Amino acid sequence: MFRFQIKHFIQINRKDKQARHYEHMKRLFNILFVSVVLLFFSVQSVNAESEFEMYLNDFYQKQDKASKILEEIETDLKDGSRDRVCARQREAAGYGIEATESLIKAFKTNGTSNQMQNFRAGLDKWRELRDYC
Repeated sequence: MFRFQIKHFIQINRKDKQARHYEHMKRLFNILFVSVVLLFFSVQSVNAESEFEMYLNDFYQKQDKASKILEEIETDLKDGSRDRVCARQREAAGYGIEATESLIKAFKTNGTSNQMQNFRAGLDKWRELRDYC
């Protein structure tokens, strides 16, 4: 009789564990499903960025990098240090050239061409800065 009670208890305990396991799996599946849906929509919104916006964002990022490098060079020169000035100036000019080319592509994509002469002049200035050292 005692063995029957233990077996019965073990069977009930096993069924309870299986039921809890099943509930956990359902919750995990629901969380995973919601995560995949949210990830899908976030990727869709990133892909929804227009070509114009993509080029414009690239312009801002590279222009910012170039500006920071030039500010560092200016600070170093004021402090009397000429360490790697030319190499960093070329690096900044490279970012500036890439940024201006992205800006030109953005406006070509957008169909605006009235500022192209100014953009090309800016591109020439960056090239001058690159070749100056």
